[in-house]
Amino acid sequence: MATAEDEPIQHHGALVGWTHEDLGDRVMICMQSRRPLSPDGMADETRLMMTKNQAAVLANYLFGISGRLPQPARKRRWFA
Repeated sequence: MATAEDEPIQHHGALVGWTHEDLGDRVMICMQSRRPLSPDGMADETRLMMTKNQAAVLANYLFGISGRLPQPARKRRWFA
């Protein structure tokens, strides 16, 4: 029989910032969010580690639902 302790915890809030750390073949993303009516005004922080392939899939998904296109790669200049 499942109890309330077995249920995953769900947090709802607004994304207010993020940072990332390149770890070679993986990426650590740190996201800051604010919960509605948070009494202390503090931001929650969530850290997620993912492969670079997972990061690319997530990025493509976000581009798709936002209706925007990724920035084209800049051409390298001769003296670069």
